[in-house]
Amino acid sequence: MRLSNKLSLFSILIFLFTCSDKDDDILPYPDEETVHEFELHSNNRVSSLLMTQSEYNSWLNNDDFSNGNKRHELFMDIYKKFPDKYDFIFLVLNEESKPPSPSYFGRLIGVSNDIEGIGLNLYDNSSEYGSSGKLKAVMQLSALEFIKYGPALHEIAHNWANFSLSTHSVNGTGSNLSSYPYGSHWGFTGGTNFEGGGKGQLGGFSQSSLIEHGDNFYSVEPFGPNANGGNGIPYNELELYLMGMIPISSVSNFDMFTDITSFNISESSYDFIANSRTTFDPKSLEDLLGKRIPNNNNSQKNFKLLVVVLTDNPLTEEEWNKVDATAEWFSRNEDDGTSLYNFWEATNGLGSITIEN
Repeated sequence: MRLSNKLSLFSILIFLFTCSDKDDDILPYPDEETVHEFELHSNNRVSSLLMTQSEYNSWLNNDDFSNGNKRHELFMDIYKKFPDKYDFIFLVLNEESKPPSPSYFGRLIGVSNDIEGIGLNLYDNSSEYGSSGKLKAVMQLSALEFIKYGPALHEIAHNWANFSLSTHSVNGTGSNLSSYPYGSHWGFTGGTNFEGGGKGQLGGFSQSSLIEHGDNFYSVEPFGPNANGGNGIPYNELELYLMGMIPISSVSNFDMFTDITSFNISESSYDFIANSRTTFDPKSLEDLLGKRIPNNNNSQKNFKLLVVVLTDNPLTEEEWNKVDATAEWFSRNEDDGTSLYNFWEATNGLGSITIEN
């Protein structure tokens, strides 16, 4: 279905509100004035939210996105302007490159979950944001073009993973290190994908590169325990299963290593000693997690996304063009011909995202 390595971009499906689901188009707070000024771009993909300079500076320097009260207030204002029809809302900072603060390139915060069998409890905090249960998660990306060049695929994967495996990573190299639980990411866990590789968006090594030397000593191709190159790789099989894209029978066997006592880096390999190795196959994975409900036959695979640029000055034409181009790319339902993966490509053509304002 795909031929080359890609990074994520979004292909656009433009829907006029008059053509959408009538119930989805009802604004939650139709009689309330918004606190902020919004501008909608003419291509119906992206919008902007104008802050005062002091509010914008605080949002950056104090990481107000991570402040629950301030985050909820902002999204309540967004829902005064936009209908409750979105699965995800991305906030994008109007910055040319990542600012000193916040410390992250991107961050996703879960809002609700109604999926069983992925290791995550069922919950619904959507009313705190202004949604009536539709909103799944919110994300902040810390520069204007990070939907394309930043960690958009990685962060959106956090909506489903990793809540399933008790993975480990290490805090150094050599033998003078400790191995510790590495929540939310794959750490020292192998994977396989439809192109024959297997590094995950949330970290982990390519299972096919694993070499056993004996006495709990292993080598793998270089990898990141946390991430593996932004939008430069597709989702692996385990990620696609947790997302509801493929059946559990399509997840190849893989290994998870914990209690790692030695780790060394060479030019061509990562070498480590691990006292614990767990091999998962579809049966043992389902025994651990239970059945995914809904399964891949009934799961949602097409998502709606709202992109809102946070700014303290009205966007220039150049800024509008930059963010609009990244949104179009990320939501494109076709191979874009580059080494980057948009969402459709990263899911092997099984999933899609519509970006509209």
